[in-house]
Amino acid sequence: MEFLTLNLKGVVLAVVFGLAFLYFGLGLGPFFLIGMIVFLALSSAVTHVGITRKRGLGIEQDPRGVWNVLANGLPPLIMVVLFYFALLWGSEGLALLSIIGFLSSLAAIMADKFGSEIGVLDGKPKMIFTLDEVKKGTSGGITELGLFAGICAAFIISLLLLLIPGHITALSGYYGFSLEKAVLIITVSGFAGSIIDSILGYYEERGIGNKFTSNFACGIAAGLIGMLLFIIL
Repeated sequence: MEFLTLNLKGVVLAVVFGLAFLYFGLGLGPFFLIGMIVFLALSSAVTHVGITRKRGLGIEQDPRGVWNVLANGLPPLIMVVLFYFALLWGSEGLALLSIIGFLSSLAAIMADKFGSEIGVLDGKPKMIFTLDEVKKGTSGGITELGLFAGICAAFIISLLLLLIPGHITALSGYYGFSLEKAVLIITVSGFAGSIIDSILGYYEERGIGNKFTSNFACGIAAGLIGMLLFIIL
């Protein structure tokens, strides 16, 4: 069984994660869940872009399982748990930062997904540090098309803010909030997270870490970057 590129175990765990987003998201639970559904749906769609060519290159990926769900789902969930405790403690400022962290984290894993799935359809990828040409599908390899796709994906995720205008208005007094500022920060942080994933991919090729640890670190780093940028800018 396969659903939106997930195998059966992946689907079951994704449902558990969905319930967790609803619970810890409190009043914004549906918003957080919609964000994850958008990620899953678009990830599935982009996986099938150029699928015939990917099969010919031997780089078509198997259905995602438990480890994929954990690596991509835990970073956004951690931000939502932080949101839960922020409201529990009565800290609306921290709650706002948690929303930014959630979207930045989600933007990063989306940017990484788009970059890798669309990037392989470009010319020869180059290793991020050395710029040496590498074969398609190599961890740490980047292409111009992949980088552009990553930026676009991060921007798409940032627009999810438009789903919660009432909450945004209520939080507008914190950290000089503006929608334009938030969209820019989420896009930049998401793209930065995808670059971090590529950097870690360079070390994957040298036996340090794997795609799951890289995806997890990518999401966490982007969330923290987004929160930090929102404070200092």
